[in-house]
Amino acid sequence: MKQVQNYILLFSLVVLFIFTGCGDKNEADDLLQVKCGKNSEAFFKKSYDAVYSGFYASHYNKKRNKCYMLFYNPVTKRKILYDVDKSNLRGMFSSDGVYCFVYEKKCKTEKEWDKLVEPYMQE
Repeated sequence: MKQVQNYILLFSLVVLFIFTGCGDKNEADDLLQVKCGKNSEAFFKKSYDAVYSGFYASHYNKKRNKCYMLFYNPVTKRKILYDVDKSNLRGMFSSDGVYCFVYEKKCKTEKEWDKLVEPYMQE
């Protein structure tokens, strides 16, 4: 089913580019953001939904051409950044100070972690 949805999305993007010359960049970005949201939802349900309580936000980062998901668990007070397309953990913050990193950059406080995550979730 997911593969069919991906083919439909890919086909839609190809049609969009063909009929609009190079394609309306905003529409293409919107489609990628929607795809990112759907993939993040599926990733969350597979990885967390039944096991952990928490919240997530997804973001398609145009500059990096990647889909990121930021997960927050209010019980453990952990924040986790994922590259959804590769299902890879890219950063983690824990309130007990055990974890505080984004990619290879280390941090010491939640405020520092939030600053490190910002470019991935807002560009």
